[in-house]
Amino acid sequence: MDASLTETTSSLTIRSIIEKEKLSGPNFLDLFRQLRIVLKLEKKDYVLDEPIPEELPANAPKASKDARVKHVNDLTEVACIMLATMTLELQKTFEFHEAFEMIEQMRVMFKVQAKQEKFETLNSFIGFKMAEGSFVSAHVLKMKAYVEQLACLGFPFGDELATM
Repeated sequence: MDASLTETTSSLTIRSIIEKEKLSGPNFLDLFRQLRIVLKLEKKDYVLDEPIPEELPANAPKASKDARVKHVNDLTEVACIMLATMTLELQKTFEFHEAFEMIEQMRVMFKVQAKQEKFETLNSFIGFKMAEGSFVSAHVLKMKAYVEQLACLGFPFGDELATM
């Protein structure tokens, strides 16, 4: 089987993760997490973090122009994927936005939910104790998962604190 066919099949298979449920608002953080997984596999997750590059001058290097064209194409594809995962009401709200703008606006729209999840995760992290007789490695993995989750929610621990 050729590599591009395998890659396309993998991409379509993993995209089914985000097709199970429509973004309605309260499930923003969960679907955003799933969208990142899909886009990471497709090497397009950068468009959620970087706005569209400015128009380049005519004498810009070809590599820079090609990179901008790729970014614009990836933005369009990701925006379509995102719109397909939304309820009709949210589709109408965001149909003329590019992916980076959608994510920025949804973060603002659903920030109360993110604060609640951050609070609950931080409480779980602080109160998590190793069970007697359990393995240290399982405990460390759970603590690491909390630290990573908090970082995703905009509450990163410094490197020094995260490795203590």
